[in-house]
Amino acid sequence: MMESPALASAQDALRRGAWAEAVRGFLAALEGDEAPEAREGLAQAYWWLDDGDESLASREAAYRGYRKRGDDLGAARAATSLAWDAVLFGRGAAVARGWYARAADLLQGLPVHAEHGWHAVRGAELALTLDDDTDAALASARVAGAIGRELADDDLAFAGQAYSGLALVMAGDVDSGMHLLDGAVAAATAGDVADPMWMGKICCWLIVACRQSQDIERAAEWCARVEAMSAARELAPLTTVCRIQYAAILVSRGSWTVADAQLRRTLDTLSGSRRESRVEAVAELGELRRRQGRLAEAEALLRQAEFFGPAVVSRARLRIDQGEPAAAWLDLSGLLDAIPSANLLARAAVLPTAVAAAVAIDDLDDARRLAGELDAIARRVATEPLRGFAAAATGSVSSGAPELTWWREAVRWFAASGLRYEEAHSRRSLADALAALGDVAGAAEQRAAAAAILDELGVRSPTEPTGLTARQREVLRLIARGMTNADIARELTVSEHTVHRHVANILLKLGLGSRTAAAAYAAREHLI
Repeated sequence: MMESPALASAQDALRRGAWAEAVRGFLAALEGDEAPEAREGLAQAYWWLDDGDESLASREAAYRGYRKRGDDLGAARAATSLAWDAVLFGRGAAVARGWYARAADLLQGLPVHAEHGWHAVRGAELALTLDDDTDAALASARVAGAIGRELADDDLAFAGQAYSGLALVMAGDVDSGMHLLDGAVAAATAGDVADPMWMGKICCWLIVACRQSQDIERAAEWCARVEAMSAARELAPLTTVCRIQYAAILVSRGSWTVADAQLRRTLDTLSGSRRESRVEAVAELGELRRRQGRLAEAEALLRQAEFFGPAVVSRARLRIDQGEPAAAWLDLSGLLDAIPSANLLARAAVLPTAVAAAVAIDDLDDARRLAGELDAIARRVATEPLRGFAAAATGSVSSGAPELTWWREAVRWFAASGLRYEEAHSRRSLADALAALGDVAGAAEQRAAAAAILDELGVRSPTEPTGLTARQREVLRLIARGMTNADIARELTVSEHTVHRHVANILLKLGLGSRTAAAAYAAREHLI
């Protein structure tokens, strides 16, 4: 079938990134037998303009048009795109799986075309996004790459290669995965990938891999490069994704003023959008507010993203800080149960908070098991931030001299990584360990260093005016009643080890040298 001048002009506008011109052109071409192609092009133009409703409606109309014509390949192509866009624009996993299965049915029995490869790419994305299944994602991505090479389709070949790399990174094989991603990104940025969407997505997958493996410096560099490229070509959706990733890095590195501005600007841009990236931006801003000590704002934001994995982790940490560790443990246990053991980096993102929750509810067996898993992941991936998180987790389930050693390691790795917030909290825990071993001066030094970092970051204290948490005030009241650590442990249904930690922290925070002094303080402040 010959392409009409109107359709050819609209396709040219789409290739040039002239999205509004493309919409006008495709609308003008919606006549006769070319209607499905025009609807398909219209869907892609609306996609770039971030009009989810119109994009989905146009894509569904294209699917119906191809089916009416008897073009199973075109219908499968439309269904494949609808599978991913259902996730992207919030239609839900069931709808996504339905369209993906429909595309598979239509492709079955047809000679191998590029559509089979793009169906495999989307299958890889769905496997990792919906199921955290690195094995299925890798298998589908490899199929896509092989079809792309067989058909000499560079866009498809490099998309398959890049997603294979991301799946390997998430599975913990960082070196092999990054090698594949580096090659794909080099090809994409050199012009070997023609479609701007796939060029951008390949670069974004590299950024995600860097962020997940805690290669923060590399992620920051690529965020800047992709944002510049996206802005130059008016690829607004990719610019938005890049800003969210970059803001997350800024939150980790303590550049909170810039991160705040980035996230609020992004949310303003996405105010009318249905893209999943809006949920990610909300969750990241919620995490920033939690770190800042603006807890009511953090709670409100995280509730908006309640089913998004990182938001579940942030809200669990918030609940631990507010003295509700049991609820946090319940949420995190469910989240970990849903992440396959092969997806090492997705699990590593949850494990530090899960260990903290288990320790807080005095479930030391689970805490040690999860800390051991995190340590194994950190040894395999071997980045400085992950080593810091693993050392901190191991320190939280240790006591005596080993605890001291692990907290020193955590401080060292976090300082080397530039993770200032985590460094400050590890210094606080190191101070507790030093105080428990009788090194009052060393504890005070670490406490002061932590306070200086948190002050520099602009952290508000969410604790009571005394500086004690609700649990610490409760322990202080029991000390003032003359109860021993064993008595307090029985009263609160926790271990003596946990009580010992609380007592050491109370004495350190109040600048007191003994339990007797603490009891006198409680009487003076009418806490009994």
